[in-house]
Amino acid sequence: MSFERTGDGFRLTLDDNSREVVVHLLGELRSELEQAKAATPSDMAPHMKRLFPTAYHNDEQHNDEYRRLTHSDIADAHLSAIDDAVVLLTPQRAFTRDELERFMRAINGLRLVLGTVLDISEDDYDDTEDDPEVTPQRDVYNYLGWLLHTALDQLR
Repeated sequence: MSFERTGDGFRLTLDDNSREVVVHLLGELRSELEQAKAATPSDMAPHMKRLFPTAYHNDEQHNDEYRRLTHSDIADAHLSAIDDAVVLLTPQRAFTRDELERFMRAINGLRLVLGTVLDISEDDYDDTEDDPEVTPQRDVYNYLGWLLHTALDQLR
């Protein structure tokens, strides 16, 4: 279960269940992004804010202007990456290098949102392995990390 090289680029070899889970999660993220695109920063779901970075941490006026100018474009870029990823998850579909990079953007966005929901930081060690409420979500988070890492390995 990873990427294999083809004459035209790469192919993702996932079992059907894993593929369906990733497609389902991308669909959920797509719905939340559509809501976030229409929301004001104060009305946006907290776990979605990670996909809309702050440009000016110490200057709210400049940051408001940055958001006004970029919010819709950032949302559209995430939505486009998700749409591409869903197509690329079609069984036996070959990826070009550019398509693989777009696929990675969608998986990374999904992982960022899930990591925010789970309150995972870069310094966290998986200390939730015995918590039955968190383990399935943490397993998905780790799986997405593995998928992202394997895709990145293909670009080297």
